[in-house]
Amino acid sequence: MRGKKPSERDKYVLRADSGTFVEVTREVYLEWHRAGRRERYQMEKKRAHGVCSLETLGETIRPAIPGGYWENTPEENAVRSACMEKLRESLACLPEQDARLLRMLFFEEMTVTDAALSYGCSRKSIQKRRDKILGQLRVEMESRGIISGCF
Repeated sequence: MRGKKPSERDKYVLRADSGTFVEVTREVYLEWHRAGRRERYQMEKKRAHGVCSLETLGETIRPAIPGGYWENTPEENAVRSACMEKLRESLACLPEQDARLLRMLFFEEMTVTDAALSYGCSRKSIQKRRDKILGQLRVEMESRGIISGCF
């Protein structure tokens, strides 16, 4: 069995937690390996970019660098808090489906491909929709007085 492609194998086995081998169907075998690869990809992505959530967004936008250009002065903290509040208000003004897509892509670590599968459409249509929503969000935030580079 060693060295053969999965489509050529006579039987498919996976190692259980106890160390014993369990015979499974080809579909289960391939999905198990795909799921493992997806999990490794998400962990690599998490290590490289960190986890993003609305709660931690305000805390991690501009960390304090002692003696550096971006120090956390009371004035900067006040501006950042005001910008975060306006961001939350702008997100609340979006239609529910648009807000759901942004949550999936930016806060739940879902890839564009996974979002396309869950919506039942192509990856390109999700990318176009994401760009359109971000453009609308930019206009909404500018109408609330937030200019680019606020954070």
